[in-house]
Amino acid sequence: MSPQYLPLRPHRITRGNRQMREKRTAQTLMIFGIVLAAAGVVLDFAPLTRGAGNIH
Repeated sequence: MSPQYLPLRPHRITRGNRQMREKRTAQTLMIFGIVLAAAGVVLDFAPLTRGAGNIH
């Protein structure tokens, strides 16, 4: 590496940034879980809605 190389950001993480990142990660995982659960519900009820028109 050349002597002029300077990293754009310091390598250490301050407490505030770490907590913010953990909070954002937790929110992302919660949203992902909700989307996954909604997809599961849709897939569970999809056969029921398709057959509903054929009931006599």
